[in-house]
Amino acid sequence: MKHRTAHVLLALLLAPLFGCAALGLSGSGSKIPNVKPPKVTIASVSMANMPSNRDLASYYCAQYLGPLICRAFGPVPKTSDIEFAFDVELALANSSTVPLPLVQTLFAFTAFPEAQDAQNLGTVCLSFCEDPDNCRQDANACRSDEPEIRDIRDFANAATGFLISTALGERKFSDLRVRTVPPNDEMKMVVRLGLDPLQMVGLIRQLGQGELERIKKGQIPEFNIPYEIEGTAWVSVESLGRLATGFGPAAGQWRLQR
Repeated sequence: MKHRTAHVLLALLLAPLFGCAALGLSGSGSKIPNVKPPKVTIASVSMANMPSNRDLASYYCAQYLGPLICRAFGPVPKTSDIEFAFDVELALANSSTVPLPLVQTLFAFTAFPEAQDAQNLGTVCLSFCEDPDNCRQDANACRSDEPEIRDIRDFANAATGFLISTALGERKFSDLRVRTVPPNDEMKMVVRLGLDPLQMVGLIRQLGQGELERIKKGQIPEFNIPYEIEGTAWVSVESLGRLATGFGPAAGQWRLQR
């Protein structure tokens, strides 16, 4: 009788362990089986607001040349009127059996990637919340303990304020709502980002010398802006915390309109 009672007690004590094993769980800290970060790719990068070649010609001409040449280019825009904004469409694929809420994204943007000694790199860290009206933004949120993941510290030389989120600037808090990638499914999202106009016109002036020579001759320039963009996305999983995955780099070139 004593042996039977001991066997029953032992079975009761071991039952939770067998239950965990049956679910595929282990004592390593994993609480949910087969969970991995989503695959994130940059589906497209498209211009949203950009100055025209004529706008920039008038702007630079007013700064460096006489009024006789500048008259041909039309009204002179203010620096604040020269908007550089673009949309980044991300495609997220979730191969796990649980939903994955996207909680942070880090974007690193480089204008004129081949340039040397130029303040042409900018970063922005976006946090998403269930209540976008109360969504605290903190660059330190885009940090990772995973050595293979690039986080905000890897872009420490980025120019302050060069890359911004126009969603924050325009107070469109709804853009900060958490997006959730369904299990075994895909999702796309678009984030609008902007570039500081003062820093951008400085880069173009520094790196577009050939086109500035055309302006001096009274000709409309043809500015092309090469760029590169990459980043990291974090999703949140209950009992596991945050999982990170990188995306990019993707390269392209913006050709400004006449």
